[in-house]
Amino acid sequence: MGIWRLIAHHDDPYRAIEEMKDRSRIAIGWTAIGDLRQLDIQGPSGITALISDSYPELDNAHLGGPSLWNLYQNMKLGDLVILNARSRRVCVLEVTGPYIYEEGLGQVLGYAHQRPACLTDLNPDDLWNRSGFKVSHGQNVRWTLAECSEPATAKDAIYKEGLRYSILSTAIERNPVARPKYIDQYGCRCFVCSFDFRKTYGELGDGYIHVHHRTDISKSDGVYEVDPIRDLVPLCPNCHAMIHRRSTSISVEELAAIYSLKND
Repeated sequence: MGIWRLIAHHDDPYRAIEEMKDRSRIAIGWTAIGDLRQLDIQGPSGITALISDSYPELDNAHLGGPSLWNLYQNMKLGDLVILNARSRRVCVLEVTGPYIYEEGLGQVLGYAHQRPACLTDLNPDDLWNRSGFKVSHGQNVRWTLAECSEPATAKDAIYKEGLRYSILSTAIERNPVARPKYIDQYGCRCFVCSFDFRKTYGELGDGYIHVHHRTDISKSDGVYEVDPIRDLVPLCPNCHAMIHRRSTSISVEELAAIYSLKND
């Protein structure tokens, strides 16, 4: 199992990380070179040349080539990725799928080169520290995606059992008191389409619902106090995904209007 450090979107890293967590993906840039699976690429230098051709105004092709090659070829299922935003380690995701290239709305702030990855409960600072505070030999700290050193102590920070947890639990992670309060107010029925997991799946679905923040966490100035009644809205997975289909999330009221129009 490898450990990686990914520097999130250079323009809006916190928003990019929220989208990656919501969509269960990691993503990096240089989208214009196209789907790497459709290109005759033999190594990082080939990608570097493509970036130079596609982005003649940029001077970071030498950083993009190795980063994309890491994402495309070197990263493995089960690897852990520490997401960084403005020199701050934010969270850790586990790689769950192969390289994919997303068109249009599937992109993360315009980034099409992706890997499926799920959020974990690992502490990113602890994992980085136990990985030796540095990238591996042959990697470059300036690359967008670089493999970390992995001394034996890093293994102590990793617990495979219960490692993953769903993005549905984001509100619990941010404020463990908020979820019970908003469920008392709204219940577990979707605000938009009224889907009820318990009604459909019985005891298995009892208490299950996505938690949506009306306020974009990535745009908040540090930690802020969550008002469960004002800030949180229960959504089913389908409606929650539709909220985030655009680069700027739409409001639950706007989605409810769309749903009502299409289902009346």
